[in-house]
Amino acid sequence: MHLSRLVIDAVKPVGEYNIIDLASDISKNVKNGTVSIKVEEVDIRTEGLKIIIEGGKIDFHGVQKAMKERGAVIDSLDEVTVASHGKS
Repeated sequence: MHLSRLVIDAVKPVGEYNIIDLASDISKNVKNGTVSIKVEEVDIRTEGLKIIIEGGKIDFHGVQKAMKERGAVIDSLDEVTVASHGKS
């Protein structure tokens, strides 16, 4: 079993770094996939993000760590796709 798609609502500090940097850090934990980030909301201190990660294999713990190192926080996991490669 492995994750092949995640949709995450998250927040990050305003002005610390841009979403290209965050996407690049997250993508290091995605094998043969893509990371898409959209800024959905901005206030004085934070930006609300919708992060869509798709790939052959996603390392969720690595994604969490990459986000934490940048100061981004996961608000919720809104969608997940899990692929199973079990015995038939």
